[in-house]
Amino acid sequence: MASFYLWLKCHLPSGGGKDYLNANSRLQFWWADTLKFAAEKLFRLNFVIEGQASLAGPGAILLPRHSSIGDTVLPMSFYAIPRGFQVRYVLKKELLLDPCLDIVGNRLPNVFLDRVAEDMSAELRSLERLAAEASERESLVIYIEGTRFSPQKRQRIIRSLATSGNSDALQRAERLTSILPPRPAGALALMRGAPQKDLLFCAHTGFEGSASFAKLFNGAWMDTTVRLRFWRVAAADIPADDEGRRALLLAQWDKMNLAVVDMS
Repeated sequence: MASFYLWLKCHLPSGGGKDYLNANSRLQFWWADTLKFAAEKLFRLNFVIEGQASLAGPGAILLPRHSSIGDTVLPMSFYAIPRGFQVRYVLKKELLLDPCLDIVGNRLPNVFLDRVAEDMSAELRSLERLAAEASERESLVIYIEGTRFSPQKRQRIIRSLATSGNSDALQRAERLTSILPPRPAGALALMRGAPQKDLLFCAHTGFEGSASFAKLFNGAWMDTTVRLRFWRVAAADIPADDEGRRALLLAQWDKMNLAVVDMS
């Protein structure tokens, strides 16, 4: 109803433009924060935040861990909303089945990726444009695991790599016990588009109880302490070439795994 009202208002002579985008961004924030507040009260969640100092500064490229259907609200509720930033998301196009994401998500500057496209060059160019057009007050969010973590998915990846002959990738996947190996192409595209932006990483635990609707309904998420740990890599410390940036991402993803293990 709210999104329809905004659409109707934008078609009035005084509507549309930047005000329309800002109104939809506020609606997105309200929706995300309402989901977080409802989960906090309904499941009696306790949130513990580490690394708050890393949240200071201009809008960054945010790379969170992805472990559940609910952790997509974390960048907004604990970073963008308190800092007054707008957010540009990189999400899989399958999420367009959700009307909340489809309607408002397509009004805002987001990219919904076709992860199985035969030629990913057009998808990656769209990410570069998304980043290049982002202002200092906008953050970019991408989940570089590509899908939610589960032990079963991790084992499937390890089995696949075991037959691929890529021993380095296999050792990396085996070393990452609590997260999936990163798929860095999307993050590299964002970094090419916005080389002036810092990287902000977000490790978290406690959302595993909302990894599926079945877990939500069976009470597995009740009385959980959700821990979040943020840290920032300054743009000045990021290599200027893709090879160096890829190595940095892999090293930070090792740090992400250690953080998840430490907080678990």
